[in-house]
Amino acid sequence: MSYQVLARKYRPTAFADVAGQEVVSRTLANAISSGRVAQAYLFSGPRGVGKTSMARILAKALACDQGPTTEPCGVCRHCVMINQGSHPDILEIDAARFNSVDDVRQLADQTSFAPSQARLRLYIMDEAHMLSTAAWNALLKVLEEPPPHVRFIFATTEADKVLPTVLSRCQRFDFRSIGLEDITARLKEICIREEVPVEEALLRRIARAAAGGMRDAQTILDQLIAVSEGKPDGADLALLLGSARGEDVETIVGHLLASQAAGAIDAVENAIAGGTAAAVLLEQLIDHVRGMLLVQACGAQAPAVRRLGLLTPGLEAHAKSCPPERALRMCQLLIGSQQALRQGVDPRLQLELACVRLAGLGQLNNLDDLIRRLERLESSTPAPPRP
Repeated sequence: MSYQVLARKYRPTAFADVAGQEVVSRTLANAISSGRVAQAYLFSGPRGVGKTSMARILAKALACDQGPTTEPCGVCRHCVMINQGSHPDILEIDAARFNSVDDVRQLADQTSFAPSQARLRLYIMDEAHMLSTAAWNALLKVLEEPPPHVRFIFATTEADKVLPTVLSRCQRFDFRSIGLEDITARLKEICIREEVPVEEALLRRIARAAAGGMRDAQTILDQLIAVSEGKPDGADLALLLGSARGEDVETIVGHLLASQAAGAIDAVENAIAGGTAAAVLLEQLIDHVRGMLLVQACGAQAPAVRRLGLLTPGLEAHAKSCPPERALRMCQLLIGSQQALRQGVDPRLQLELACVRLAGLGQLNNLDDLIRRLERLESSTPAPPRP
């Protein structure tokens, strides 16, 4: 019962530990060093990219016995209590629950009290966009002219829902989605510390599935370790994500490039029978063909290709054997099939229709080549003399 999930166990404890947010970390550290800490901050960005962690680190940096400092010690009573969420002067508030006008008025009244243990009182309000307009208006005055010992940090995934009058009173920091390389490096570090052998290719697939969120990536890794009994492999990850194995996707694309509609549909049936949703498989096919296009356009070692985390010998072979025009047309047809799903079309039917169309592209390409050859012959043939 004492087990702690990886996302909490390996939560960043210093500015330098927050992956992918170097600009925000550097700006806050410089503000502390120069004594220019603002009265209110707004941290906005996607979920799981370090907003709340950065707020806690800033709180420790301001409250630490060694502080204000850019490198909180992590062992003094203030740092320990902030890590545990029990510091009486560092209050974390869930705006999804405490979002009424009365709650905010009570909070505003408390700001006049001096801190009991730390050198300041700091309010961290998570999911700040959940506050009502009336609640924000009740907080405006104390935000504009707070007591000298009070600081506010608001964290939100939807900054557009925060009132402009509030935004003008805060220093805003936009947290970006974390890059695939940064997530992979962090997962690799966690695996080493947990003594769990995981191939880097799997870590890159996890990072890609997390779509830029470090917490989501760590949660997937946690589940993978649990489901695989300490020896993760590609099949376990595919089962966990509800996706097809990379080999299955390559088999389908191989049949399509060979104009074998029956073989492609059989491979699709096998993948769906293995537990893959048709919509997910369609998305994987789009990613594979996208990878082919990027390899053709930029080369196998280009950053755009590495960012996808899909490069395999099979994908490279497909990129070499498929004409760029055909790969582009394949991607367009697959995207069109995906858009059709929003209109209620059966995903499995749409996937089968896409296979038939894609397999027929080879014959169309041959016809195009024949037409171009005829055009060249006609242009090289001298016109008959006029009578």
